[in-house]
Amino acid sequence: MRPLLPVLIASALAASSGRAGEAPGAAPERAAPKAAPAQAQPKAAARHTDPRASVERRREEIARELVRLGGELQRAIEAEDVAAVVARVPPDGLRCGERVVPRERVERDLRSEGSWLHGVFFGGQGHVPFPGMARSLRAFFREASEVAVLVAFRRDARAGAVGLPCIDYRAPGLGTPGAPLCFERRDGRWWFTESPYPCR
Repeated sequence: MRPLLPVLIASALAASSGRAGEAPGAAPERAAPKAAPAQAQPKAAARHTDPRASVERRREEIARELVRLGGELQRAIEAEDVAAVVARVPPDGLRCGERVVPRERVERDLRSEGSWLHGVFFGGQGHVPFPGMARSLRAFFREASEVAVLVAFRRDARAGAVGLPCIDYRAPGLGTPGAPLCFERRDGRWWFTESPYPCR
């Protein structure tokens, strides 16, 4: 496995974007805010926290967690470990537009070599990539000279001000198949929140 490059954090996105053959430019890395000396801050000011600064700090915390999760998923995909991928699918399934895809179907399609989902993750005839795009995520990790993970936050009413965190793998000169993987935290664990299928 090639190590992931440092995290890239993007501001909240207006909407989910489909995957194109060419990966768009990554957002610049965001430096962590420097703490001011304690003696320079009046005690009264400590009770008035800038909400925007709190949101950015929370995003940075989430981004660090999702970079680690991105590494776990990369290893699972490279090993074609279906069980490890399915373990991130919540028991009540995944949102897909106005519908819900049951967890059982996700697992069945990941194990079926002819399905679109198996093709996107592991390779197979079910997925035909655009020119310049890897045939699968597994092939992407194998072919990329270096892999970076982008953590972006989409606007989502259910996710509050922080937004819905999504990860996307990037590599120079190689398009990434599938769509960004979005997550929500339940009971201390990160779960896929939206279906990796094309949903319209």
